[in-house]
Amino acid sequence: MKCKLKYTLLFFTLLFFFINSKAETTPKQIDSLLAVVKTKIHDTLKMDAYNTLINKYWKIDMKQALVFAKTNVSLALRNKNSRYLANAYHLMAGTYYFDGDYQNALLYNLKTLNVRIEEDKKNPSDALKKKIASAYNNIASLYLNLSNYSKCIEANLKALELREKIKDSLGIARSLTNIGNVYETISNYKMALEFQMKALDMMNKLDNQHGVGACYNNIGNIYLKEGNYIKSRLAFEKAIDVRRKIEDEEGLHTSYNNIANLFLEQKKYSEAKKYLELAWAYFKDVTDPVFKATLLVNLGEISRFMNDAVKGEDYFSQAIAIAQKNKLPDMEKQCYESLAKLFSKRKDFEKAYYYITKHNVINDTLFKIETSKKIAEMQVKYEDVYKSNQIESLKKEKMETELEASKKELELQKQRNFRNTLLIGLIVVIIFGFLLYNRYTLKSKLNDKLEKQNHEIAEKNNDITNSITYAKRIQDAILPSKKYVNKYLPSSFVLYKPKDIVAGDFFWFEHVNGISFIAAADCTGHGVPGALVSVVCSNALNRAVLEFGLTDTGKILDKTRELVLETFSRSDEDVKDGMDISLCGIKYSIDSNVEISWSGANNPLWYIDKEEMKEIKAHKQPIGKTESPEPFPTNKLNLKKQDTIYLFTDGYADQFGGEKGKKFKYKQLQELIFKNSSLSPEIQLQKLDETFETWRGPLEQVDDVCVIGIRL
Repeated sequence: MKCKLKYTLLFFTLLFFFINSKAETTPKQIDSLLAVVKTKIHDTLKMDAYNTLINKYWKIDMKQALVFAKTNVSLALRNKNSRYLANAYHLMAGTYYFDGDYQNALLYNLKTLNVRIEEDKKNPSDALKKKIASAYNNIASLYLNLSNYSKCIEANLKALELREKIKDSLGIARSLTNIGNVYETISNYKMALEFQMKALDMMNKLDNQHGVGACYNNIGNIYLKEGNYIKSRLAFEKAIDVRRKIEDEEGLHTSYNNIANLFLEQKKYSEAKKYLELAWAYFKDVTDPVFKATLLVNLGEISRFMNDAVKGEDYFSQAIAIAQKNKLPDMEKQCYESLAKLFSKRKDFEKAYYYITKHNVINDTLFKIETSKKIAEMQVKYEDVYKSNQIESLKKEKMETELEASKKELELQKQRNFRNTLLIGLIVVIIFGFLLYNRYTLKSKLNDKLEKQNHEIAEKNNDITNSITYAKRIQDAILPSKKYVNKYLPSSFVLYKPKDIVAGDFFWFEHVNGISFIAAADCTGHGVPGALVSVVCSNALNRAVLEFGLTDTGKILDKTRELVLETFSRSDEDVKDGMDISLCGIKYSIDSNVEISWSGANNPLWYIDKEEMKEIKAHKQPIGKTESPEPFPTNKLNLKKQDTIYLFTDGYADQFGGEKGKKFKYKQLQELIFKNSSLSPEIQLQKLDETFETWRGPLEQVDDVCVIGIRL
């Protein structure tokens, strides 16, 4: 299974809104500038001071930066100087961008563009065309953040066209890089690589080492997404080498983040963690909320893969706080999903349930918002038609009133006015009819589109359901039939309740050389992934008993583990799937005694002996990959006929329910089984099923359930 992060940092060669911010401003100089803007001096001098203040306050106080930016725009509008107005709009756009408000950032960048285009029409110059190209680049970057890829590419191509006109080699290289990044985002890796290679060639010819480092970094990202880890690592290492030589700290730590993603893909968690923590130490005070939250999510994912719940929860919680503050619901949803996976893996199902509930609430909210948007758009269209009809109606009423007044004063114009009234009425009827027809056509198209989409979704769901249902038929064929089990164990029952159509839990039975082998097994996962693992594990059990002729339960589990690992070793991936199992061998003696051999991997055995519930604890290792594998021990028991044994997986005990929504737990399950142990197997099965459903109530079943009872 590949480990892929939800978010990846893209580094653009365009230095977004980076104006005069390279020059360090001391506190004393800031005080001087604040004093300047409070004095009664010329507006242009104030605007120059505001330019420097806004750049500085981006790093220390975004609210104050926004106040300065708005004041700067007001001064520029009053001054009516297009150069200052374009610059003021540009700084306002930058302030909104760093505050995470991409819609307003886009609006003010478009205003910047329009002012500079008009200025260039009056006084054309290469310097102005460079600024227009930069405005197009900024607009393209915002369209990328807003996922409007067609407009993003269009804006980048306009920037490229302008720069080629004025032969701006560095600008051309930057535009090529930006277009490559867009293609990378939409997964067109061939085009992305083509543009990045062209940009790299130009940056090398210009000897622009900042650009060379950025291009290698972007090429590394493309190869990473293609799964070419060798080329990806070479590109990242070149980027790191270049950036170290030129002391580009920001670029260097961006490359650290990206090479961390590469190591994570390769499941080299400790190396990935090292580079991510270096990136976080540098960027933790960054003002861009998406950038900061993305790093925290990546650190959280690393902690999840390393099973570090404390750090994982801390990183994801910080990311959630930023996502909530800056209205990033998709990122918040991803964090809750990852937290649910983290605690589910640690079998802390209460926390896992809490976080998946949070995830589902946001998911439902996003769906409702999207639906509301569509409804609102339809409503606006219908209201426009309605308002048009109302305006025409008012016009008609006004005309009729004027005609009536004119009739009294100018009797001579009666016939002409009457004709005019008829003509206007006819026009109104035609327009009204057209609007009604247009409204009907629009509504019909929308209904047809919705019906088509619903039909496509229904077809896809049906295809998926049919495939999974067929998989269930295959899995059912692998499970032993009730008739086959009852032939050798007539007083037995099996409660088998898959969570989904197919299951990771399964029960297994074989009768060989007078010994009845029966097991309750729980494979990694549930649903389709769990079912696939169950096929591998069931086949391994069959081979251990039928092909290798093993009868000792401990040795059967040893051989099963060996066969499962052998199957998974054929994959290039590091597969850690396997199963927990409770395996019992039953052999009837000539006398009234019954010889029982039992072995367990993480699942115990319960049995009733002399009206007392007893337990044999399981060996604490799974059937699968483990650090220090040990042979499974075999436990021997001598029981009498009418004694009862129970094998089970963890699904029943882990089910949430009851008045407080808590787990059922093993103690309560043991009490339930013991209470009903004297009843017939059929009634025991019924009681277990009814109790489970009553406890679960309206809550979702959290895992597959398998409980086997055998009266000897």
